[in-house]
Amino acid sequence: MTDHAPAPDARDAARWADDANRTPLRTLWGLTAGLRGVLVRMVRHRGNKSAYLRSLGVQVGTGCDIQTAVGNLGSEPWLLRFGNDVTVSNRVVFHTHDGSSRLFRQQIAGTTPWGNHFGPVDVKDNSFIGSDSVLMPGVTVGPNSIVGTGSVVTKDVPPGTVVAGVPARHICTLDEYVAKYRARQIPISATSRDELRRELTTRFWGAPR
Repeated sequence: MTDHAPAPDARDAARWADDANRTPLRTLWGLTAGLRGVLVRMVRHRGNKSAYLRSLGVQVGTGCDIQTAVGNLGSEPWLLRFGNDVTVSNRVVFHTHDGSSRLFRQQIAGTTPWGNHFGPVDVKDNSFIGSDSVLMPGVTVGPNSIVGTGSVVTKDVPPGTVVAGVPARHICTLDEYVAKYRARQIPISATSRDELRRELTTRFWGAPR
């Protein structure tokens, strides 16, 4: 099990502990931190999301498309690594620690305020993570692998593999998936989004829309 919080939590865990029973203050702080993050991204990094993620400690390669919200990268973004040409779809959530230890941390000698169970998440080159998926601490994906929409990844995804499900399981190899894709692809002549819209709506609905 994991818990999630905005990036400022990792920098000031003690403050969150003191404010545990002050929900309105936590909410206000979270909103303020979120707005500050947007301003930093838009002004300091000129809207470059990858540059902003690197400023948080995330390792981001070239040619990446990280669509998920920054808040979904967890409280230890510096434990995330994305190789080159990685796509992370909307609402993908990354967990890098076990938050359930909040129930018993005080009973274990040597436990820190943040717990002691952490694990990096490493998405290697040319991999795709489908929307609404969850990646758990310590997993590696790829290279050249696909995680299907809505999956929960609890163990490593081997190179050149397609996985999906809860928990994620092997579906086929990337080569097999490419063959299936090629067999069902639609011939398209459009050269712009407007032309694509007309072509597809005519094909599927019988008239352009």
